[in-house]
Amino acid sequence: MVPWLQGGAFDIVQPDVTKVGGVSEERKIAWMAEDNGIRFIPHGWNTALGLAADLHLASASRNTDMVEYLTGSPFIDDIMVDKWELDNSGMLAVPKGPGLGISLNLDEVEKYTGQRFGSP
Repeated sequence: MVPWLQGGAFDIVQPDVTKVGGVSEERKIAWMAEDNGIRFIPHGWNTALGLAADLHLASASRNTDMVEYLTGSPFIDDIMVDKWELDNSGMLAVPKGPGLGISLNLDEVEKYTGQRFGSP
């Protein structure tokens, strides 16, 4: 990817934190993009956890003011205790709680995964 970034092959990079190796790897991609004048806009519409991670990464990146977000996905909307809400400007707040800042509805997670998580 570095030769393409250095060669100006991209205007925007949109890594997906759940596909590129996690938060640390996506942060490296963001740094490479920034070093080469390429816009970094995380591809955050995969799951509620991925979206939360992408919002945190975007907020830590100097030239990033957006995260791609898809409404109506049960893997984003249904598995959250507190649902995502766009503000009046159409933006999502960066979660502020511990960890990624979100709480999962474990009944809904079980519904979509077939597995029970949490306390035994």
